[in-house]
Amino acid sequence: MMAYARHQSFYIRDKWFSKGLKAVNQEKRFFFDKFAFETIGLGKNMVESLKYWLLAFNVIEEITEDGQKVHKLTDLGRILFENDKLLQRNETLAILHYNLIRNIKDQSTVFDWFFNKYKETSVSKPELLNSFITWVSQNETKEISDKSLKRDIDCLIQFYTKTPDENDPEDVIFCPFSRLGLMKCKHSGEGYDTIKKVVPELDNIGIVPMYYILLTYQNLNESDLISVDEILNSEFLLGKTFNLTRGKVVEVLNILTNHENYPIQYVRTNNLDYIKLAKVSPIEYLKSEFLKG
Repeated sequence: MMAYARHQSFYIRDKWFSKGLKAVNQEKRFFFDKFAFETIGLGKNMVESLKYWLLAFNVIEEITEDGQKVHKLTDLGRILFENDKLLQRNETLAILHYNLIRNIKDQSTVFDWFFNKYKETSVSKPELLNSFITWVSQNETKEISDKSLKRDIDCLIQFYTKTPDENDPEDVIFCPFSRLGLMKCKHSGEGYDTIKKVVPELDNIGIVPMYYILLTYQNLNESDLISVDEILNSEFLLGKTFNLTRGKVVEVLNILTNHENYPIQYVRTNNLDYIKLAKVSPIEYLKSEFLKG
């Protein structure tokens, strides 16, 4: 069964990420300690929420050691902990966003649904919620409460639109993912907010996450060639992950043909454009990029 509203209604806040990774790195049973909230300086529900986000981002994993459940940093979690735990680089945010929409172990269904499956690009908030409710009812065997689904939609919107308050330098309740520029929430005087998928500036996303996604896709599907159409239209590829147009996708691919270590190649087969990626694992590629940066 897919998961809903496990975030306790909290989108991830600035500084939470580094606190969580640091805590797990120091103490693998951290999230099983009933006083964890005191150690980390967050409310109990916030700690539950933080654990949820770190698992959904695939930066920590839950395993059993000596009969006990523990958490440890994944390979990705280790790279980010050592190189950008404060989420200062947009590339890091873009990679974490990608892991959310991959909905690993069915932990972040609403993100997967909105970016991969939902076709509308501009919609009122009630329509968005109704579409999600309909989709869930068609894809779930069990009934999920509308209240949980509403919490998911509210969290999704805040996740990408909660920008820092310019008048408050101490503002800590913004969400760092608003920097990606993937969504706008337009408040209307009368009626409802309008939610829009936005085509971001490539600089907001960075080339590193784009290549990481292509390599991950190649890895998971064991495919040597990926068509440009696929990259634009398939789930978990560049078009859907970042709301990109064909022009932007081609721009990214052209940049990657000149990559200094791992250039991609264009291949034309049956009048279709394909790309051939370098032979490197996604994690090795990331390591090389982060160590450079």
